[in-house]
Amino acid sequence: MSRHALWRKGERFGLRPVADEDADFIHGLRTDPELSRYIHTTPPDPAAQRAWLATYYERPDDYYFCVIDEVTAEREGAISLNDVDHAAGTAEMGRWILRRGSLAAAESALLVYAIGFEDLALDRVYCRTVSANKAVVSFHRSCGLRVTDESRQVILAGVTYGVTEQSVDRANWPEVAARLKRVRAMAVGLLA
Repeated sequence: MSRHALWRKGERFGLRPVADEDADFIHGLRTDPELSRYIHTTPPDPAAQRAWLATYYERPDDYYFCVIDEVTAEREGAISLNDVDHAAGTAEMGRWILRRGSLAAAESALLVYAIGFEDLALDRVYCRTVSANKAVVSFHRSCGLRVTDESRQVILAGVTYGVTEQSVDRANWPEVAARLKRVRAMAVGLLA
């Protein structure tokens, strides 16, 4: 089962709607201690991920994707546009997690933003990252996203963290897309 029909193919990687058969894969990523350090705790039972997907399918304005290697057909990770507010023209890019060693970061971000601006006609897409997750905050900054809020906090496993909100809007989307395409070209070149 899948909840939406938005797809995007890139140079090497693509996005397709998350489906039931992705639950165990996503659960494996979300329970990997290295990958899950800065995300909400995931229950140890994979059935919980399947149950979560069942509730996700019922939520309007929530677009969850599996990141796919278009050459090998292997799953690389997951990413979403959630909390879509059509009236305000905004959405959050989130639930972004890639397998260890994946080179799909730039292209998966490029593709999800393209869906936001081109398919959903949004005006602004933001992401909220635990500030201590310096690699991801730096990645977004290097792609041209602007810091728009640093006042939020989140509690993960009993620890309070600051949150950095970064965003791309319609006006700077072309610049961000160009930067992501340059990074993608380097990553895809490593796979050639």
